Amino acid sequence: MNFRKLTSLNGNTKVIVLCSLIVLFLVLFFFYRRAAVKNDPVVKEFSSVKVRTLSTDELKKIIPAKIDSVVALFGVKKEWIKEDGTVAEQDKQKSKKEKTKKPVTPLMPNLWFFREISIPKDVPAVEINYEISNSLYEIDFDCAGNEDPKNGNLLLNIYNKKDSSKKTMAAVQFVYTDKVKRDAADVCLILDRVEDISQGNLEEVLKSPEKFSVVLPDIVDKIDAQTIVLDSKRDYLLFMNIGTDEDLTAEFKSDMREKEWKSKVRSVCYEYDKAAGVIVLNPKKIFPLGSDILTEFGLYNLKAYRDTVLIKFNSEETGRRKIDALFNDINVRTQKGGRSMIYLVTLTAEEFGNYKEEIFKLKRKGFKFFTFTEIIRRRLKNPETEIKQEITG
Repeated sequence: MNFRKLTSLNGNTKVIVLCSLIVLFLVLFFFYRRAAVKNDPVVKEFSSVKVRTLSTDELKKIIPAKIDSVVALFGVKKEWIKEDGTVAEQDKQKSKKEKTKKPVTPLMPNLWFFREISIPKDVPAVEINYEISNSLYEIDFDCAGNEDPKNGNLLLNIYNKKDSSKKTMAAVQFVYTDKVKRDAADVCLILDRVEDISQGNLEEVLKSPEKFSVVLPDIVDKIDAQTIVLDSKRDYLLFMNIGTDEDLTAEFKSDMREKEWKSKVRSVCYEYDKAAGVIVLNPKKIFPLGSDILTEFGLYNLKAYRDTVLIKFNSEETGRRKIDALFNDINVRTQKGGRSMIYLVTLTAEEFGNYKEEIFKLKRKGFKFFTFTEIIRRRLKNPETEIKQEITG
């Protein structure tokens, strides 16, 4: 028997078997992938995906709810929203409305609803139009706004985007009036301990277009932070303490001679003549020195205030939650009748960034933000806006 011929034959057989196995594997893999794609619930033809269509009754409830949610963001109260029902009913009252010079419901048959919403004159109609349009987008509806050039009143016609004729399905009339006023307040934010922020970040914070004030750092080893604040031209305040001999950081002490503390007051007024004011802290209630110092500052251009003018906001929260807590505190005080509030707050550079991102929510509701100089000036014109302040913890 030829041994070499047998060996060669066995080798050829192995190659054939191996090739056959590879081909079989590829065929099986192809059919497996085809079956997997067919059975995969994620991979579907678009035509097989069922999208639930909202019924007319559902849309009649959803659209008004969306409008209510949007106008609430602008501080509009529920009692300012008038549900006028059918157009036919409004048409009956047409003559009466003309006499009282109130807006008349548009004469459009078969409207789902018509609403008349009273808004203060400081509410931007353009922004309301934009937000309502965005809100309706997700249900394939949109709105077209028509502004009255005489009084600025805005009529929104709501329609289905799939309808090429843009037939009005519902309408909302925004009417400007002096009879309603939003629950909003003047707010001043004073940043404390800015020396704890790195120099680069501090420079960026001070460049912000937002209106706020800062406490001028007076720590010797943080003199660079003080220089950055002064160079920024940002509205700043001085904080000065009254204490005893044991209070090493106190600028004024109970055993000071009158000539000595008066000289110090005069020196501060000349050195920091651009300051917005001096906050005098008297934790140990040392009188009459505390009152005498306030009076002495009043003789110069630099006005001094007790620290009770401040709302000292403290929170265990950090980051965005701290800003949420701050805004919640502002809202709560406003609901209690506060119309002018000065907050002393310590924020990191990141938290200040969160503050800038979220502040539009309060501004949209009518809150106005000022520097310390500006808010004190406004208080002098209307002192009744201030409420008793307290520490928030």
